[in-house]
Amino acid sequence: MDFQKRLPAVEKSITEIEAEKDIRVKIVGKIVDLGSESFVIDDGKGTVHVTTDPEINMENLKVGDNARVTGRVFASESGFELRAEAVQNVNGIDTNLLKKVRELEKSSYVSDISP
Repeated sequence: MDFQKRLPAVEKSITEIEAEKDIRVKIVGKIVDLGSESFVIDDGKGTVHVTTDPEINMENLKVGDNARVTGRVFASESGFELRAEAVQNVNGIDTNLLKKVRELEKSSYVSDISP
């Protein structure tokens, strides 16, 4: 039996996501609107609508919580939306520190490959 591996989810800010190129992404942000099977998340640079399957437990999430979403990117009339594969409450994470670490990682990577 052949198993097909999923592509890895790439960590991005919402404004870096390209619906035509990105397939799976990971984002971290604050939940600003919450429905029964969808929510809107804001990472400080942009917002995105996230839909979920009924089997994803969203009982531990509320408006104002920080969350990490791993999901598939789908083009929509407003640009794109995410279909969540996993949603984690990450209220214990310092999101400002996380952003600084990501910026350092990116600048370190660029300087490592620059001539």
